[in-house]
Amino acid sequence: MKRKLFIAAVAAVALAACEEKINEQTVSADEKVELTISIPSVATKVSEKNEPGNPDAVNTLQVLLFDDNGALETSDVQSGTSIVLPCVPGKKKVVALVNAPDLSEVQSYSQLTGMTSKLGDNTIDSMVMEGQVEVDITTNMSVTIPVSRLAAKVILRQVVNNFALPTHQQMDFTIKSIYLLNVAGEKAYLSDAMPELWYNKMQKMMDLEGTTPKFIYDDLPSPIRVPFNGTYTADKYFYCYPNPAAEDTSDKTWSERFTRLVVEATLGGETVYYPVTLPSVSMNTVYEISLKITRPGSDSPDVPVSGHVAEFKIEVQDWITGELIEEVI
Repeated sequence: MKRKLFIAAVAAVALAACEEKINEQTVSADEKVELTISIPSVATKVSEKNEPGNPDAVNTLQVLLFDDNGALETSDVQSGTSIVLPCVPGKKKVVALVNAPDLSEVQSYSQLTGMTSKLGDNTIDSMVMEGQVEVDITTNMSVTIPVSRLAAKVILRQVVNNFALPTHQQMDFTIKSIYLLNVAGEKAYLSDAMPELWYNKMQKMMDLEGTTPKFIYDDLPSPIRVPFNGTYTADKYFYCYPNPAAEDTSDKTWSERFTRLVVEATLGGETVYYPVTLPSVSMNTVYEISLKITRPGSDSPDVPVSGHVAEFKIEVQDWITGELIEEVI
């Protein structure tokens, strides 16, 4: 009997020591710990020598930390790629925003996702990016949050004059301007909500200049003449926000519709349009377009050409990897 009591006493002492050790390693719910948040370096697939600006630049990092109920616990804005935030232990949702306007008035996660980033918040040297992670914080720790650009990049690589009829082959074909049409002007943070603000709604180039962000149109300094069987190597870069429209239309009354890249040209002195419809526009994605002209174009920048007027292919790729889409209109 004494032996059993002795063993029980030893076990009790060991258990107490173990509990004491656990208590020493556990952080009190009221004690603050430090969370170090960083973002990985952002890099494009290939460094483009003709691309204007620096769309990879990280000028400001803004971090918002929300508790398990979605209430804002703390936030900070710094230059650089990392921030240290004091917080109490527990489950958190951590949001990182790069090059975004000051959002210090945000008090909850639902409030943040109800707000929008405007396309005009971006410049070619300061693209807005977002990312988020969920973490269970028990002690001092570090977390890396991958971020993605909100904008998509649209590149017109080349335009080939390949008119099928001899009559058109002999006509002067000149490119006057290149621009994006039906462009979403805002994107909800961390959401795919339909935008309310749109730029270049069904408009012609003459209506665009000075009213929209410069990186969605290019009124060429001088017209580009492209002879028959000639190629205009454009390498023109445009940036736009995601377009979540599920269906396309060319109705004259405005409604949400697909984004288009438009080549405005003259054929024999008459203005014609070659709209290249993008089937979808996703954030942080590149759309590379090569356009082959075979017949006269449309009389409207928002109406796809009829028949096999233009042949084009769109290479769709994330700024890291991607896929190829081919289409004939």
